[in-house]
Amino acid sequence: MIEFRQMVPADADAVAAVEEKCFSTPWSRDSFWRDASNTDAYYLLAIDEEANNRIVGYVGCWILSHEGSITNVAVDPEYRRQGIGRRMLLRLIDAVKEKGVTALTLEARASNMPAIKLYEGLGFRSVGQRPRYYTNPVEAAEIMWNTRL
Repeated sequence: MIEFRQMVPADADAVAAVEEKCFSTPWSRDSFWRDASNTDAYYLLAIDEEANNRIVGYVGCWILSHEGSITNVAVDPEYRRQGIGRRMLLRLIDAVKEKGVTALTLEARASNMPAIKLYEGLGFRSVGQRPRYYTNPVEAAEIMWNTRL
């Protein structure tokens, strides 16, 4: 059974392990430790209770006044296509709305159509691209906003 909870600094190693599985240019363990310690950030974890409370996904958001910037959405490849990413995002949206956030933004690889479709299904809309935003491989980012929270 998948449960959800807010990330704490002690989760940084496990979150970094999921990050390494999901991204070609992963963030460091220290980045996650700092964000978990930051009151202007909110990270939500997906935990598989039946697998010894294994962290199988996370979503993070930096909160800047009434706007939130989603930093990363990651689900361990073994757990994909189970709706975990969607459920995490819905819970994140509820949590940041309680903190006064009225709009969210994120970037997605322009070629990552499954992610873009997920975000569109949650009310995000493309407003343009950032050329050469991603490396390894070099690719544009689709800039997406949801202003209807």
